[in-house]
Amino acid sequence: MIAPAVPLPKVTPSKSCFAIELATQGDDEELRALLRRSPVPGPISVSFEREPSFFDSCRVRGDFFQVGVGRDRRTDKIVGLGTRSVTSAFLNGRPSPLGYLSDLRLDQQYRGGTLVARGYRFLRHLHEDHRTCLYTTMIFQGNHTALTTIASGRAGLPQYHDMGRVHSPGINIGRREPTLAANCDILSGSEDLLPDIVECLNRNQARRQFAPVHAVEKFTTQWRSFRVRDFYVAVRGSRVIGVLGCWDQSSFKQTRVVGYGIPLRYGIRLANALRLLTGVPGYPDREQLVAYFYISFIAVDGDELQTFRALLRRAYNAAVGGPYLYAMVALHERDPLVPALSDYSLTSFSGRLFAVTFADGEKLYRSLDDRVPYVEAAIF
Repeated sequence: MIAPAVPLPKVTPSKSCFAIELATQGDDEELRALLRRSPVPGPISVSFEREPSFFDSCRVRGDFFQVGVGRDRRTDKIVGLGTRSVTSAFLNGRPSPLGYLSDLRLDQQYRGGTLVARGYRFLRHLHEDHRTCLYTTMIFQGNHTALTTIASGRAGLPQYHDMGRVHSPGINIGRREPTLAANCDILSGSEDLLPDIVECLNRNQARRQFAPVHAVEKFTTQWRSFRVRDFYVAVRGSRVIGVLGCWDQSSFKQTRVVGYGIPLRYGIRLANALRLLTGVPGYPDREQLVAYFYISFIAVDGDELQTFRALLRRAYNAAVGGPYLYAMVALHERDPLVPALSDYSLTSFSGRLFAVTFADGEKLYRSLDDRVPYVEAAIF
């Protein structure tokens, strides 16, 4: 659901050149243009794009989302944006409403002013609908500006509580690897298995902090372009003991390489030659879209590492020889499944996970137990 813009306040002081408001469907083209010209910095600078529709791409996050924008009143152009969504997730093992803050972008020439602070005041107004009192957000490790500004605890901003590092590398799709044995059968997903898949997801992700709550209908109506047959399912006897999904979102969400930092910028040809000699895909050219899919919907009974390794190997080998350069995965640094990533050549990428609170969320944040956080990168 897209919340109506009319009854909500605008943070527009009389002397301000900017209007802070909710975007409408009519702003979709401008929102997509802002994403294209606002790359995320790092060793590999990338832009996260949402073609052909920004609003439609947000629907995978849940039934409720809002898109806030900053508009230069002198030109009537959108110069900043951020999204707020709320869905059901596991907090301390119980389904609870959880917010997610994402897509924070601001045109370069408007940085360093007060627009970010005004945007957060507008977020505080939106927060007064009491849909949730706790949010999460990810800030990429190379985005030093965000880590030292919005996540720094500056006065007037909500509290950003560091929840640790999330490994989100690209698994390089190269040569086929030997099949890994596990004390289970690995099957492709099917409609008959779907109820058991969802049950496996929920019982295991309840052991993780912030993991989404799943329902059968989400896999038939909400998860755009994800098909039940895109699951790999570990079955022991008649019981589903593990699942993993492969989700290609290129029809509505894309990543483009904008540039490379030093030393890659000056050594890209040599680096690509060395990678190709070892069977690893080369770094994409500047302005090229990256061909990848997400390793998503991860759940394994008892965190059995060998079962996860077998599932991941099955997904990896199925992608060999196809169009993909990478399989993207996200695992928290404390996740017991992380060692499985060492089986592969990786293009490193990581971020920091934050719990974000206004005053009414501090009590809930302090009540969180030590469950390992989970980030469903394919959804957010």
